[in-house]
Amino acid sequence: MGRVSCIVCGFAVIAALAIGLAPARADTSKVPSRAVYQSPKAAPSVRDKRCCGYPLSESLGFALRFYWLAMERRFAGAWDEPAQDVYTSDGFYLGTFSEPFVRELRMEGSGVLSDGRVINYDGRCVYGVGTCFETLDPSSHPYGRGAGRRPLVPFRSVAVDPRIIPIGEPLYLPELDGLVLPDGTVHDGCVRADDTGSAIKRRKIDFFVVSRENFRDLLAGLWHVTWITPHIEAPRCAYLRQS
Repeated sequence: MGRVSCIVCGFAVIAALAIGLAPARADTSKVPSRAVYQSPKAAPSVRDKRCCGYPLSESLGFALRFYWLAMERRFAGAWDEPAQDVYTSDGFYLGTFSEPFVRELRMEGSGVLSDGRVINYDGRCVYGVGTCFETLDPSSHPYGRGAGRRPLVPFRSVAVDPRIIPIGEPLYLPELDGLVLPDGTVHDGCVRADDTGSAIKRRKIDFFVVSRENFRDLLAGLWHVTWITPHIEAPRCAYLRQS
């Protein structure tokens, strides 16, 4: 009897080993018959205290776009186009300009007139084209105004969705680190959330580059860079934080 028990035990051990070596199979009992796409999960936030802070998304999770000042001089030959009047929100007449310039002015939010005046979006109104502008003091806002009264800073200011990124928050954009700027200096990847925009929703960041010409100069260094990975609380960018 003991011998028979041992034989049975031996077969049981062999069977167990065989089961252990058998390749595992996925349980497909709850998998739908048609494939369902699932977006990849975001990488866990990992802080690099020496450098770059916390990523706000998975790698390349934000769209990068650009904006600049609308320059009236660029439309000097557009006077054969329909002309439009532009006013302040108080009804003060600012001037009559070509329709292409006014269209770009409304899109970009800030612009420079041929006489040197810097004007900025000031909300909807009942005058002119239905969008009013204000004249800025060039000593405090030479490149236009962002959210609140924040001055736009060339190659530092970005427009963000404030529901995602707080206004005034410094950001580190590794995709900009090392970028050669039009004046020959090298960008350190640090920018600041200074602006908003009606088209800036959720995971989108607009980089302020001052002029369309600068944008064209930057294209060589930013070829195919359309998605970025913004980081917050980056020690290297703390110098951009305003009190």
